[in-house]
Amino acid sequence: MKKLLYLLLLLPLGFMASCSDDDDLPSVNVAVTIDNVVSANDQLYIVSGEPLKVQSIAVEGLGGKAAAISGVNYILDHVGMGYTIVVPFGGEINPVYLPVGKHLFTLSFDVLQVDKSIAYAQLSNIVTVVPAAEDLPEGTTPGPVTLKYTLNPKQ
Repeated sequence: MKKLLYLLLLLPLGFMASCSDDDDLPSVNVAVTIDNVVSANDQLYIVSGEPLKVQSIAVEGLGGKAAAISGVNYILDHVGMGYTIVVPFGGEINPVYLPVGKHLFTLSFDVLQVDKSIAYAQLSNIVTVVPAAEDLPEGTTPGPVTLKYTLNPKQ
């Protein structure tokens, strides 16, 4: 009887060892639309006193498999500024937290795709806050900008 009990206790270990392949990570395209900014010189520019507004974060699965993201953390200079689970994952950074100068703006979230393991993503951009609209790169006007990323572990 004890042998049967020991075998039953080992049964869950067999199920844990047979989990899916954790190296099969999602492949997706991510589009982040940010309003009130200028994109130039591989960074974003915003005028002092204006909020940084993320309008939406959209994901599209590659390889014909549906994909989604979970809640999104907004991080400015390594400090959490907010969290949302509401699609389209929009949010805003108050201008009080955006003094003139360079800042690291990061969006972090889990990436989910059919038949794939869950992955964690962080998308970071340098945001330069300028004192006035005249200090923006020449010939630019603040407005909506869509940043596109491809998250593919096989690249």
